[in-house]
Amino acid sequence: MNINKIFFAIDKTNKAKSFGKKILKTYKNSSPSRSQIIVVIGGDGFMLETLKKYRKYNKPFYGLNRGTFGFLMNKFKTKNIRRSISRAKSISVSPLEMKVTTKNNKIFSAIA
Repeated sequence: MNINKIFFAIDKTNKAKSFGKKILKTYKNSSPSRSQIIVVIGGDGFMLETLKKYRKYNKPFYGLNRGTFGFLMNKFKTKNIRRSISRAKSISVSPLEMKVTTKNNKIFSAIA
């Protein structure tokens, strides 16, 4: 897969922001709607938050660990991110979803 348009979602932690600045000097940040992939820079919590926020775009996500543990993330590298993404193995994550019906029969749903 030839990846040209990447959207970078960068956590607000100092560790993630400093590396995010370096990456944005090398790579152009596309919009989430026009990107081919969403690259998440942060930790597992930020990955889950970003999955929830941007899932409506139906794009693949690629995580770069700048958090503590990072069991959902890939080892952080700033060199040749496109190649790392193209070599990555795809996995599917199904989030926990809740559906609620109110007394007035209105239905609401949300993911955890």
